[in-house]
Amino acid sequence: MSRSINILVQVLLIGGIFGFLFWSAFNATDSEGKNVFVILLEQPKRYGFLVAAFWIQFLAVALVIIRWRWLLRTLGLQCSRTEAFRFGFFGMMVNLAPLGIVGGDAAKAILIAQRNPESRSQAVASVFIDRLIGLLTMFLCGTALLYYTGFYARPDIIAQVFTYLVVASAAAGLLGTGIVFLPFFAKGHIERQIAKIPVCGKLLSKFVNALLMYRNHKRCLLQCALLTIPVHFLCGLSLYFTAVAIFPTGGEGAEALTGVPDWIEHAMLHCITNTTTLLPLSAGPYELVFEQFYQLYGMTVGMGFIVSLMYRFICVCTAIAGMVYYYASMLGPR
Repeated sequence: MSRSINILVQVLLIGGIFGFLFWSAFNATDSEGKNVFVILLEQPKRYGFLVAAFWIQFLAVALVIIRWRWLLRTLGLQCSRTEAFRFGFFGMMVNLAPLGIVGGDAAKAILIAQRNPESRSQAVASVFIDRLIGLLTMFLCGTALLYYTGFYARPDIIAQVFTYLVVASAAAGLLGTGIVFLPFFAKGHIERQIAKIPVCGKLLSKFVNALLMYRNHKRCLLQCALLTIPVHFLCGLSLYFTAVAIFPTGGEGAEALTGVPDWIEHAMLHCITNTTTLLPLSAGPYELVFEQFYQLYGMTVGMGFIVSLMYRFICVCTAIAGMVYYYASMLGPR
């Protein structure tokens, strides 16, 4: 019953956020008295960019799955390339449910543990490390892009809050990971002390335990981190192509790529906005924050909401394509 109530509350929160964003976009008008939905209908679309955005996002997801398989093989876990893509795409689909990334990671851990019943702890550790590498690399890329684009210098409160959040998370992640790999850090006493930290102690202790399993595989961790860097830029490029596909302001070709923040800025916005995925909501916070950031660039009210919503649709299409692969591979020869 409590789980049903929890899911109901999450669905209501998501609905409330989307309702607020839709209402705000519908009631806000530009100098010509048009709201963003009228602008969307009147402007020509660049469907080729939407197709490109889908394939770029698909490539980004494929790289993430390849990274996870590297981590699995490092610990000697059995998982073929086909199985890795099946499990990875299934986890991505579960990510779209109310439980968010927690549900997707849990699904992947269960599937790989069933494949390797004698190595359940290693299976769980691979998922934890995969998530840790993704988050830490996202914070580091976000920090670099914040300073490269100059976004960190904006005086707006929301820009300052997310700047401090991303930079502090990157620093804490690097420091914490470095400490775990120090020679004096041994499994046992310190890990138990970490587990006593209020609110997040148990989760942190699981990350520590997972890191210790990879303590002698630093080269693999470095390779996975390097592989993850282009993932965030690909996601930013997919987001950018989504924006210029539905809100082109220029002519043909390169002239159409004007009027919205450039792709580097979209990569930065994606990295810092994606911190909202740590919340136990699969949708809503990302769109809300992205809309606020778009308004900082002088975009029409609601434009960021529609762009992020279309980008989410592309992510859903990617997950659906992956699920088609998932069931096709189950029906085919093994």
